[in-house]
Amino acid sequence: MAAMSAMLFSFSGCNNEDEPQRISEKTADLHVETEISGMPETYAPLSTFPDGAKLGLFVTPGAIGQNYPIGPYNNALAEFKSGKWVLTPQVKLSDTPAIIYAYFPYTTSITNAASVPIYTSNQVDYMFGTNAEGQESVDRSNPNVRLRMKHALSLLQFKVKKMNYPGEGKLTRVEVLNAQSKYEIVSYGLLNIGSGEIAYQGQHNPAFVENANGLVTLTEEMPTKEENFVNLMILPVSKTSANGSVYLKFIIDGSTYYYYIPVNTTFKQGTKNTFNVTLNGTELTIDDIVITDWLTGPENSLNLY
Repeated sequence: MAAMSAMLFSFSGCNNEDEPQRISEKTADLHVETEISGMPETYAPLSTFPDGAKLGLFVTPGAIGQNYPIGPYNNALAEFKSGKWVLTPQVKLSDTPAIIYAYFPYTTSITNAASVPIYTSNQVDYMFGTNAEGQESVDRSNPNVRLRMKHALSLLQFKVKKMNYPGEGKLTRVEVLNAQSKYEIVSYGLLNIGSGEIAYQGQHNPAFVENANGLVTLTEEMPTKEENFVNLMILPVSKTSANGSVYLKFIIDGSTYYYYIPVNTTFKQGTKNTFNVTLNGTELTIDDIVITDWLTGPENSLNLY
């Protein structure tokens, strides 16, 4: 009897020890959906992710810098293929709730989610995001996450027309730059994809878009379609320090026109700043700037002479 009792105790004890291990090994594959906050359909900023688009994912139990217990899954690749996101490696979820931090576009060398390089020289629509509000906890029982992506940069959008101007009206370059000895336009920063904060890195090159064959050719009607707008993305500017400390430069038919941004102008992250531009004889004019959350915005009218 003593021997049988010992055997039963031993058998029962093994089952009790093994049971938590068996449960902890149960996992489910993470599935990703995305939505983009306030994105217009235009040729520069994205309105939807195209086939082949790539996100970088950092899967955490809560905060940037924390490793998911059965990971780590740091800078995992999510590639958009045939209407769905395919993950490499496939992320496995346990009972631990997961907070996923994402950035776009994917770069293989990223190791720190709090320090993702972003530039204006390439005019890329950098984005960052995490679990969208209102969804259930993401874990093995609910492995589907919806990521809400936000714009890291600020968009300047130009609607340009001509009036009483005899030339062809071919706009080949739009540029935003600092006045001499001013450093408000920054061309390189490090993005924290958890908070959206940018650590500026002391480079102050102009941001520009250019096409020798013409970005657009002006007509006497203000354009209304996105494909006829000119878009330029910059790192956010908290506030211009003086009239003209930041200015715009337009090249139309080989001639250069300037517009000096007023003092205290702000270009916030994720906002669209619309300029209604008129080339009038030889002068370019802009009205008040309209700022939006990348859906609508402050509208500025500007005349070029």
